[in-house]
Amino acid sequence: MSKIIRIDRNGLSGAALTPCSAVPPEAVLTGAAQETGAVHLSQGKVTVGTWECTPYAEILSYPTMTEYTTVLSGRVAITDADGSVQEFGPGDNYVLASGFEGRFEVLETLRKIYVLIED
Repeated sequence: MSKIIRIDRNGLSGAALTPCSAVPPEAVLTGAAQETGAVHLSQGKVTVGTWECTPYAEILSYPTMTEYTTVLSGRVAITDADGSVQEFGPGDNYVLASGFEGRFEVLETLRKIYVLIED
């Protein structure tokens, strides 16, 4: 088995995205997260995948995890605990460092490739 996983520019590594539910219902502030996704690799403390979701907002908390993301399409606004807001769109990358807590708002249906690293 190859140790190379090709992920195309649409965030696919073979099959289409399938329905998933990564957003905890109790965290949702507005909207209804309609999610699809695919996990490309889950090995030890690292998970790599693609996630797509319709507009909604939630309180996001990563007490013991770091996320690196590349936005493929759509827009997201992320509000840090200090109130600063940053928006990201296609081609943008961001890191949410371990200990992050803030507002995560999908402004336009978002598709992203993510890497989650557990502490």
